[in-house]
Amino acid sequence: MKSLQEPGREMRESREFANTFQLSVAEGLADTLGSIVMQTLKTLLTYSLETYAEKPSELHRELSKVFGSGATTLERMITKELFQRLSLRYSNELDFEASVNLARRDMILSERGNN
Repeated sequence: MKSLQEPGREMRESREFANTFQLSVAEGLADTLGSIVMQTLKTLLTYSLETYAEKPSELHRELSKVFGSGATTLERMITKELFQRLSLRYSNELDFEASVNLARRDMILSERGNN
């Protein structure tokens, strides 16, 4: 049985998460690397920061290309920022993609619970 949802709800939730993710990436990287390096990095990335909300594995791949094993530290900073913005408890036991997907799920469930 399919549940009825208001039209556009999933798209709005996806956009809201993408915006939160984009801010978390920008803040997490700028706090770690500095804003000038962050701006330079943005020019090297294939997609916009917002797009990586749907493709966290792509952001992982691109950060790994540029920073090698240092990408893991950057991903932790991004994830920590994202979890703070969503008032979630951060755990560094999950990989980057799993953390982003967990944050997305929790944000959507929280939004639906508030409506």
